[in-house]
Amino acid sequence: MTNVETAEAEATTGRVARRRARVRQRLLVAAEELIAARGVESVTIDDITDAADIAARSFYHHFDSKHDILVPLARARTNSLNRRVDQLVDEIEDPAEMMATGMRHGLRVITTDPLCRWFVQNSGLPHERLYEGLADSGMRDANRAVEAGRFAVANVEVIRLLVSGAFIAVMSARVDGKLSDDDLDDAIEHILRLFGVDKAEARDIAHRPLRPLPADPGAT
Repeated sequence: MTNVETAEAEATTGRVARRRARVRQRLLVAAEELIAARGVESVTIDDITDAADIAARSFYHHFDSKHDILVPLARARTNSLNRRVDQLVDEIEDPAEMMATGMRHGLRVITTDPLCRWFVQNSGLPHERLYEGLADSGMRDANRAVEAGRFAVANVEVIRLLVSGAFIAVMSARVDGKLSDDDLDDAIEHILRLFGVDKAEARDIAHRPLRPLPADPGAT
């Protein structure tokens, strides 16, 4: 193949890749808008392709199922949440308050977002895997607090498993209407106590007025 032919082949490949990326993005945007308006369960693949003005068969060039298209959407939501939390807690000096603030906001945002709520209840992922994506900032701040000596923990791995399970259980109960926002703060109070914070201080930290989340610094 000549240099010219190679360049033409690379240009064609590049155009195809860009076209595929544009189609995929249109599907994602259409799915997100429909889910926001109607909820996850009432949206079908045909609805998504119609809204994106794309042939139904083209959907399967990019995603295997409706569940498959929800994964990048949910990941984008939680990544955005983690960036917003990171920006907010960067102004807080106490690692315990950093973790508590991030988790309190995380529980509130996730349990009011229809896509994240659906994902928690229906994705079928183990609780530990769900927690990794939903509370990255909180667990990172917890590790920092342990390293700084702010938390007294004999077995970090056991505590991490306990916290991840509790976080998902509390989140699910809130989605089901069994808990209030005040209950969410009580849950964070108990999580702080798991990390060795005394009762009075844990209650104070977990029930302080929440500063509002900033806009996503990574949003375009």
